[in-house]
Amino acid sequence: MSSTLESIEKEIKRRAYETAISILRSYQGQVHEAMGEFRDGIRSFHRANDEYIPHWQGEAREAYEWIYADLKQLETRIGTTADELVDEISREIARLRRKIEEL
Repeated sequence: MSSTLESIEKEIKRRAYETAISILRSYQGQVHEAMGEFRDGIRSFHRANDEYIPHWQGEAREAYEWIYADLKQLETRIGTTADELVDEISREIARLRRKIEEL
């Protein structure tokens, strides 16, 4: 009887881990999708920047350069954070797979 109960408990844990893995993979895909959209927006921004900014002068140009520098920093930080998030999700998926194997 205890082996049957143990077997059922293992199956419940395995399914819970597999569900968690599935959710994490979905989340990882959503992060990739969001970053793709973000990068598309950045490319559009850079195209507009290249087209219009060369004609700006004076205070407007100077103010814009400050904003542009801030945006470049944010772009880098967002990319780095997204990469770290995807890596962390991958580590958690690997940890859950190991737990499944241990069952």
